[in-house]
Amino acid sequence: MKKNKWSVLISAAILSAVILCGCRDENVPDWEDTLPSTASETTVPTVVCETEETTTTTPEPTIITTEKTKRTAATESTPELATTTAPPPTEAEETTQSTTQTPQTSLSTEPTIPTDIPNVPIKEYTSSTAAEPTVTSESDEETAPSSESSAKSNESTGVVEAADSTEMTITEIDTIGSTYSKDEIQRPYSYNQLSEKQMYIYDAVITAAERLKTDVPLSTIMGITAEEYCEVYQQIYNDEHALFYIDTKMQYAMNNSTKKLASAVIYYKYSDERILEMQKAIETEAKRVLDGVTPQMTEYEVVKYFHDYLASNVVYDETAENCRDIYGVFVDKKAICGGYSKAFSYLCDKVGIETITVTGDADGEAHMWNMVKIDGQWYNIDITYAVTDSELGSYVRYDYFCVPDSMLTESRTIYEQIYTYPKAISEDCGYFVKNGLIADSWEDVRAMLINQIAEVSKTDDFVIQVKCSSRELYDEAVNKLFSVTEKQAIKIFEEALPSAAKKYDCAAINYSQDKTSMVIKLFLDYIE
Repeated sequence: MKKNKWSVLISAAILSAVILCGCRDENVPDWEDTLPSTASETTVPTVVCETEETTTTTPEPTIITTEKTKRTAATESTPELATTTAPPPTEAEETTQSTTQTPQTSLSTEPTIPTDIPNVPIKEYTSSTAAEPTVTSESDEETAPSSESSAKSNESTGVVEAADSTEMTITEIDTIGSTYSKDEIQRPYSYNQLSEKQMYIYDAVITAAERLKTDVPLSTIMGITAEEYCEVYQQIYNDEHALFYIDTKMQYAMNNSTKKLASAVIYYKYSDERILEMQKAIETEAKRVLDGVTPQMTEYEVVKYFHDYLASNVVYDETAENCRDIYGVFVDKKAICGGYSKAFSYLCDKVGIETITVTGDADGEAHMWNMVKIDGQWYNIDITYAVTDSELGSYVRYDYFCVPDSMLTESRTIYEQIYTYPKAISEDCGYFVKNGLIADSWEDVRAMLINQIAEVSKTDDFVIQVKCSSRELYDEAVNKLFSVTEKQAIKIFEEALPSAAKKYDCAAINYSQDKTSMVIKLFLDYIE
C-alpha cells in the first residue's frame, strides 16, 4: 500500500514538471522597435521523464555603424523593427533524460523579437525675422517635426471574409489596382533570393498566418534549425506588409535528439475578429489611393504619386499606437519610418512595381527605407525624409527620391540580411535630374533660383531648390548665398522680385541645406 502511495506521488511530481515546462511569456519592451535584448533562459526540472526542454537565447546582434556625418536630419530615440536570430540550444541547456526515452519535441520558452526601424523626417525650414535684410539658418542638423506636424487624410478598398466557423481567411478584393495594367506582385524581392529550405519555411508560415492559424507544421525531413526558422520569420515580419497583425515573438517545437524543428507557433497581436476589421479598413483606404493610378501613368509617375501621397497625408508620429505598420499609415494616418516604408511597398506591390524594404541605420540611428525598380533600374527612396513641415506650410521633400547607393554611402549602413540587395547605380529617375535642377556651376545655381522664383510665384508653392553636381560646388554655393560677406541669397530675392507673380518678403531669407543630398532650398514668404 505504501509503495502504491509513493508511486502516485512520484507520478504526480513528474506530471507537474512536464506541465511547468510549457510556454512562458517574458516581459517584452513596450516598444517593439529596438534591437532585441538577450532572451531569458528557463531552467527545466531535471527529472527522469519526457520533458519539454529547449530554451533558446537570442544573442546581441553585431551592428556596424558609420562615423557620424552632418546631415539635414534629426533622429529619434526609439528605433523600429530589425533582424535577430535565435541559435539552437547548447549542450548546457539540455535537460537530463532517461536512456530508454524516445526523442521528444519541445517548445522554445522565449521567442525572439524582431525589429522594424525608423528615423525621423526632417524639418528643413528655419525662419528668421529682422528689420534689416539678414540671412539665417540653423545648422545642417535640423529638428524633427512634432506629432501634430502634417496631418492630412486620404485614402483604397478590400473585402475581408471568414471562410467558415473554424478558419478565418483574409481575401483581398480583385479590384485593387485594377486601373493599372501590371499584375500584382505576390511575393517580395527577398522571397526569390531564398534557398529551397528557406522558401519552404516561408510558405509554411505564410499559409498559417493568412488563415490566422497559430500552429505551423514543419517537416522533420527538411532538417530546419532554430536559427534558420528565426531568420525566415524575421524576413516575413519585415517584408510581408499585409501581415501587420503577426507578433514580434515566436515559438517552435524542437526534436530533443536531432535539434531540428517539428513545428512552430505564431502569435497574433489582435483577436481574429479585430484582424479582419482592421484588414478591411486598410483595404478600403488603400483602394482610394490606388484609384488615382491610371493606365497612362509611367512607372516613374506612379512611384512619385505614392511617394507624394504618403509624405503629404501621413503625419510622422512615433507615439502613435500603430505607427510601424500599414494600418497606422492608411487608417490612423500616423507613422514612423517602418510604417512609411511598408505602406509604400504595399502600394507598389498592388500595381506590379517591385520594391524592397531596407533595414539599416542613418548616421548610426536605426532606420528603414525602400528600394524601388523603375524601368528596369533600382533606386533608393526614403518616404520618411520626404515628410516636412514649416511655419510657411508643409511640402514634399525630394532630396532622397530615387537616388543611387553612392549618395548614401557616407551616412548609412545596411543591416545584414539572408539575401543580397541589388545595386542602385542609376540617377535617371532622381527628381532633380527629371526636372532639370542639377547645377554644374555657380552661374547655374544663381540662374536656376531666379527662374524658379518666377515660376513658383505663379502658384501657391513656396519652395525654391537646386541640387549641386559636386561637393565643391555645393560648398561654394552655400558660402556665396548665405555668408555675411556675400549675401547672394538676398540679392537673388531682390533681383527676382519685380518679375514675381506674387510679392514676397525680401527682408529675411529662410533656407535649408543638406550636405548629403547637396540640395539647397530657399523659401518664399508671401506678402498678403
